[in-house]
Amino acid sequence: MDNNKSKSSSISVVFGKGFTVNGVTGVISGTDRELVLRTEGGTLKLRGENFDVNKVDLETGVVEVKGSLLSLVRGKSSLAKRLFR
Repeated sequence: MDNNKSKSSSISVVFGKGFTVNGVTGVISGTDRELVLRTEGGTLKLRGENFDVNKVDLETGVVEVKGSLLSLVRGKSSLAKRLFR
């Protein structure tokens, strides 16, 4: 069996209701307009309106949020990691 499987994360959006992110390993920060998550695939920054986090389960890697998602940006590593190699 191949132990070098790439890790992945996914996001499911229900328009007008909210969204679910899978593959989350940590929560970096969050407000009612922005959520920054650490995922198996890197950093994920979500921006929107009226964010209300309903569920954070780091054992299963699931975060559920109500609110309007306007944008998302994915990054491989943080600026600090790139600066201090």
